[in-house]
Amino acid sequence: MTSDAEPPTASRSLRGTEIGSDPLVRELLGSRLIAVLCTLEPDGSVHAVPVWFAVDGDDVILATSARSRKVRNVEKDARATLVVHDSRSGADVCGVSFHGRVEIVGKRRARPLVELVHRRYITDEGLKLPETRAFLAFDDVALRLVPEGAFTWDERGNPASRALRETGGAYPLEPTSPRADDR
Repeated sequence: MTSDAEPPTASRSLRGTEIGSDPLVRELLGSRLIAVLCTLEPDGSVHAVPVWFAVDGDDVILATSARSRKVRNVEKDARATLVVHDSRSGADVCGVSFHGRVEIVGKRRARPLVELVHRRYITDEGLKLPETRAFLAFDDVALRLVPEGAFTWDERGNPASRALRETGGAYPLEPTSPRADDR
């Protein structure tokens, strides 16, 4: 290892009010990204799925169907982890992993929370499309993750990240532009 090499930045552990006031957490929760929700299966394995999210105070809100596996898992064990990251090519990675308990919000109390999530990802014009309305109608419950702790990582400022960005020395990730419908 050369003398100017910088090791990866240690992840930072956050508790209580540190979570919501952390600049990286605020940046990531304020960005329109896809999160990954992890719940526990009855056999103890982890069920990890991509989800849309919105913020309500210090809580993270997810919209889903009452018939989903994640809801069944949370009914048995409310513990969950939610990962939000904005990672790019090479070592240019940052993110937050929350852990806490999930409350299932149903009935009329769920509707404004579900709409909060949908409106974060779909335009007003998109919400008017019959196909979109039919698809989103399956989201009849909200999941409220109350973070108990979190840890963050941020390598965007690492010299290796900067060097790879400046030289194009990392393979690009797959683009997130809309896919052609080739089915």
